[in-house]
Amino acid sequence: MINRLLRMSFLGFILFYCLFNLTSNCADLDLWGYLSFGRLFWQEQGFPYQDVFAYVPTRNLWVYHEWLTGVLYYPLFLHLGPASLQTLKYALALGTLFLVYLTAVRRGAHPVVAGLLTAVVAGGIKASYAPVRAQVFTYFFFALFLYVLEQARLRNRWRGLWLMPLILIPWCNLHGGFVAGLGLIGLYAAGEFLARRPFWPYLLLSGLATLINPYGLEYWRYIVRAVSMPRPFIDEWQSIFFHYQKDPQTFGIVIFFLVLLVGLGLFAMWRCRWREITSSLVLAVTLAMGLRHGRHLTFFFLAWGAYIPVCFNVQVNYLRSSQRLQNFGGRVPVKLAALVALTALSLLFATGFAKRQPFRLNVPASAASRLPFPYPVGAVKFIKEKGLSGNLLSIFDWGEYLMWHLYPQCRVGFDGRYETVYPHEVEKRYTEFQTAGTQWRQFLENYPPDLILLRPQAKITGLIREDPGWREIYEDEGCVLFGKKPPTPQPCEQERAPSGSASRDPALASVRSRGF
Repeated sequence: MINRLLRMSFLGFILFYCLFNLTSNCADLDLWGYLSFGRLFWQEQGFPYQDVFAYVPTRNLWVYHEWLTGVLYYPLFLHLGPASLQTLKYALALGTLFLVYLTAVRRGAHPVVAGLLTAVVAGGIKASYAPVRAQVFTYFFFALFLYVLEQARLRNRWRGLWLMPLILIPWCNLHGGFVAGLGLIGLYAAGEFLARRPFWPYLLLSGLATLINPYGLEYWRYIVRAVSMPRPFIDEWQSIFFHYQKDPQTFGIVIFFLVLLVGLGLFAMWRCRWREITSSLVLAVTLAMGLRHGRHLTFFFLAWGAYIPVCFNVQVNYLRSSQRLQNFGGRVPVKLAALVALTALSLLFATGFAKRQPFRLNVPASAASRLPFPYPVGAVKFIKEKGLSGNLLSIFDWGEYLMWHLYPQCRVGFDGRYETVYPHEVEKRYTEFQTAGTQWRQFLENYPPDLILLRPQAKITGLIREDPGWREIYEDEGCVLFGKKPPTPQPCEQERAPSGSASRDPALASVRSRGF
């Protein structure tokens, strides 16, 4: 009886510790893009192959690699609310960790060791699980690929490899991260070749399954272009050291787990005389990718959790062979103490999970600067209340949020879908504008906006304030909205101005005069 309670309390501890680490309820910037596409898909006739949200020139074909995510998320959000999206995230996250655990156990790791190290992995990947992102599908399918590939490698049975093309069909339509799955297949083929083991079964033409998408071959043309595309506006594509400098509190924890896992892994590999070429290759490549681009570090953590636990069998066997330790661990008081400790830890993490309101979608106002993704909530409310409309230019981070809340009332100048929507020339000029470069006016001249929404402390905001053609019409602690100044009226026009007209509010009059 007490042994069964110990197992249940251990499982409860692992479960709630993982959930506690994966809890985040601050809305992600890309969520609004998914929902906007989903709304188009379900409300408009025909598949949306062309962009409708931007007022600047866009590509002839909008290749949206996350289209199926939007198609799934929008009806869930509409009919079941934000809690349904959070629930889906937790289910996929726990499924990912379970696949990592299962792979480790199938490789021969002790279940308790595999469970504990899987929990450590959960602490390392917490930064990758914002409330709802398309990446959660990629992490799940990556862990599934690890499981399938390891099963085939360990047993020399290749039948399961035929599952991979079937997995790639939904994966490539949910998120462009399916490239990581193809890369994993390539690493297994290369590793087995170097180990002088059968490698040809891994070279199944799985990539052909990715052509089953709404864009056909154009999808792959986009992928080839996107893989090497610089992403200066997106923090997660920067190095882990960039992340640490920007947010030392959050990414200090990630780096702690990274150093811990690398240290433990090297020690365990040395103790067990590690000789696995394929696994070493996967770990080395995913670590290098993670150091270069912070978002890829999760792949290393998942691979580590699948491969390394078996290396601790040396320590497990030593503990099992110690008669003194077995006698000590078999005592009832010791078991009761362990049961109490595990139960207390389970309740502690379960309470912490509940206190964080894990099923709520938090959309913080821009004044809440301590939160990771502040939004211009007040400015959007002002635009709706005043009935303003037209071309709305904003900072990069807010574009998709404005799409979701203000389309078709307003169209945006640039947003987080830039690699799928905007030509290079538009991106180049927008970069000059947002960074207040020497040619920042070119974007305004070539693609004139009716409204500009910026952060108060930005350098470009100061330049717009000094521009005689713009005037502040709304400001709060986190955002400032500019409208065009009205032309100076002639004396005869001033005499004709009726009482109570828009001319009493010059800021709003300037906007309305342009058709708002």
